[in-house]
Amino acid sequence: MKVLILIIFGILAIAFVVFLIVRNQKDEKIYEKEMDNDYDKPLSEDNDIDMKK
Repeated sequence: MKVLILIIFGILAIAFVVFLIVRNQKDEKIYEKEMDNDYDKPLSEDNDIDMKK
């Protein structure tokens, strides 16, 4: 009986770790996309106006 509980707990623990890894990779992609779009755009070299959109 105790072995069955340990096996179930082990499977659940492994599934939880896999879930966390997948979720972390997804969140990392979203974070990188936000950081790429978050920086200030450079000013135009011709007449130094702000080119933000």
